Amino acid sequence: MITPLDAFLQWFDDLPVPLRRHLAHIFRICTTDDTSQMVALPQQSLERFRHWAVKSDFPLRTAARLFYIRSIFDMVILHHKEICRDDDFFPISDETKNIIQLSSRQWEDILESWIDLRSKEMSDTYVHSWTSWMIKLQSEAK
Repeated sequence: MITPLDAFLQWFDDLPVPLRRHLAHIFRICTTDDTSQMVALPQQSLERFRHWAVKSDFPLRTAARLFYIRSIFDMVILHHKEICRDDDFFPISDETKNIIQLSSRQWEDILESWIDLRSKEMSDTYVHSWTSWMIKLQSEAK
């Protein structure tokens, strides 16, 4: 059985690098309290997101991290047209050009693959079952 987190990472790692950078950077903008992080290089956003996503932790926090990732990615992917409509939405440094423009087809591919993943290993039933197992692991570790 593949875990929802492993399924997400497989999905994410199968995306082309520029798309991963883009999604990781938007994730960072949506979740950071440090506004200086908004002008980081896209590669830095990707590296930090990937490191954070796979970080070893106790089971309950790992499950919570997955819910966090799933909810932010749902918002970003399902609302990408509204979020990315305007260059003014994201602070873009002339030196770094943090945000890349994605074609409609690229977003359609991401949306289709995300919906497929959300209907399988990241469905509510699958994720909540895995979370119950993670909570049980946490309880047994006491």
